[in-house]
Amino acid sequence: MKQKQFIIYGLGERGQLYYRFFKETGLDGCVAGFCDQRYLEIKEYDGKGCYGYNEAKMMGIPFLITLLDEEVSLKIQEQIKEDGNQGYRIDDIADYMGEDKVAFNRSFIAFFHDNNMEDYYCKVENEVNMDIFWGEKSEFLRFFKQMDLTNIIELACGRGRHVLQYLDKSEKITLVDILDKNICFCRNKFMQYDKVQYYRNNGFNLEQLPSEEYTALFSYDAMVHFEMIDIYEYLKDIYRVLVSGGKVLIHHSNYDKDYRASFINSPHGRSYMNSSTFAYLAFRAGFKVLEQKPIEWGNVKKLDCISFLEKP
Repeated sequence: MKQKQFIIYGLGERGQLYYRFFKETGLDGCVAGFCDQRYLEIKEYDGKGCYGYNEAKMMGIPFLITLLDEEVSLKIQEQIKEDGNQGYRIDDIADYMGEDKVAFNRSFIAFFHDNNMEDYYCKVENEVNMDIFWGEKSEFLRFFKQMDLTNIIELACGRGRHVLQYLDKSEKITLVDILDKNICFCRNKFMQYDKVQYYRNNGFNLEQLPSEEYTALFSYDAMVHFEMIDIYEYLKDIYRVLVSGGKVLIHHSNYDKDYRASFINSPHGRSYMNSSTFAYLAFRAGFKVLEQKPIEWGNVKKLDCISFLEKP
């Protein structure tokens, strides 16, 4: 079936990032060209033409709007609509292309972190940000101290910035991440420790891990971006791999102001979720919800939540 095409509106840093995502995922055939006010200067990008708006609209295919400014983007979207065409944001383009929205968003999150790793990790690995999780007054630490760390899984481990906090307290550690780059980094970082194992997973379950073997699992600053559907799949599989009495500590989104919320279009990339919904999903997966604690993130009150669970 022939791929549906669109024009990327805006060839700045964000537009180029979106294009690289489509190219990496084999969807660059969907990109018919680019529209940018600098079209006389740029003319083409990666072999695809760059056009002014009047010329681009004559092609009769939709636009993918990549501008960061929400107000400007909405005005452009309205103008495109007045001209008898359609302007999509990145979170809506999957429907137009006939792609699965959950899988599309999962892939985009992984791609974004893979392509912005150095800036991201330089920021999150500093002392101030680490203190959020491991400082004496941290709610995360209060829950973490209640877990049996004998055989622990860290889900979405990134570059392993948390491992040193519990390395000497665990007999076996399994680091899980969707990105090869992160797993390779952790292998090199902890290569002298035989008790650390690694698993590159698919972003929604732990299918390669054995059942009823692990005493604890935690995930920090990652599941806040996950789709609700993926979270439920994870919870069911986490239940499977834990021993009876095993505990789970999950940092997740508490943002429920917009059901369309995703990594692409919400504050700090939060997915649509709240503490009650998470508790319901955990309960349906078989867990007992021990405690939940809404927390501030990025100066947004109660944007996130920490949920502490137990497998009966």
